[in-house]
Amino acid sequence: MEISYFLGSNSKDGFASLYSGFAAGEGDRLHIIKGGPGTGKSGLMRKIGAAAERRGLDVEYVLCSGDPDSLDGVYIPALKQGWADGTAPHVGEPRCFGVDSDYVNLSRFCRLPLSDSDAKEIIRLNGEYKALYERAYAFLQAAAALRRGYMPQIGDRALQKAAENRVCGILRRHSKRKEGLGRVSKRFFRAISCKGELRLGGEIEKLCKLVYQLDDSMGLAGPALEAAVREAVSRGLDVILCPSPLCPDEPDGILLPDASLALLRGCWDIPGARHIRLDALIPAQRQKELRSSLRAGRRLEKECMAAALTKLSQAKALHDDLEAVYRPYMDFAALTNFTEEEIRRIFS
Repeated sequence: MEISYFLGSNSKDGFASLYSGFAAGEGDRLHIIKGGPGTGKSGLMRKIGAAAERRGLDVEYVLCSGDPDSLDGVYIPALKQGWADGTAPHVGEPRCFGVDSDYVNLSRFCRLPLSDSDAKEIIRLNGEYKALYERAYAFLQAAAALRRGYMPQIGDRALQKAAENRVCGILRRHSKRKEGLGRVSKRFFRAISCKGELRLGGEIEKLCKLVYQLDDSMGLAGPALEAAVREAVSRGLDVILCPSPLCPDEPDGILLPDASLALLRGCWDIPGARHIRLDALIPAQRQKELRSSLRAGRRLEKECMAAALTKLSQAKALHDDLEAVYRPYMDFAALTNFTEEEIRRIFS
């Protein structure tokens, strides 16, 4: 099976990274790829993944949150090996060099030095590119502040407990208890990118046949999902916790692959998903009182998100320009030969 997800997110806190947990299991080996823009990091990983697929192996692809058409990582479970882009913003270094990790240097295929005019252009593009990301993160921070400002604080413990019981009841109904404690790993299945807000619902469907969507506009789903994580771990079930891309300290959903069950917060547009209306737990009069402030807050949040997405799109265009400056310096024939040799070594 081929599965794709994100390990990084453009968020209210800047770039949020989950890369410390990538290819970090017992017996795993991580190859950290270094190289400048346009030096073939994503292409190398895509070719390694394609070679594994041709051999009938499962492959996990880590998509780039800055450019979802590009890769930031690839992992082959059968080989217990992963490759990751180790450059900013997800700078990576070996955990224990030569033992469980190493470097792959693609900069050697870039013919340096740069011409004076190209060096000046790269400095200009880098500066503008970073400034656009700073602006995008400022708008994302504002969007998150608005969300936390307009979302009601449901302090009624009885309501929170009712939501927790409903969600945990679904989990218990569709899973069997196992010995020991379950493990928690983290993956983003939503991203805020240059292409807008992306949802990888199709990837979730590959892992979970039964999907529950928690329709929640008043804040009950977050605590309920946190309770569901504790319940799953206590039942010995491994959990994939999906943080919110805007607010990574909040849950976006949880996946229980062993039970083929997903519990997701908000709208994911997954065909056949079962809907649980947590808002219905809140008394009708209280809902009515909250609706006007919710509408106004969401409108402002949407405007901030739109501004952030515009800046991310502009940054992507500058990054493309940056790669175009480096491209003539690349020895692509040598890179192709290296890639072919590397694939033969990996699968020999």
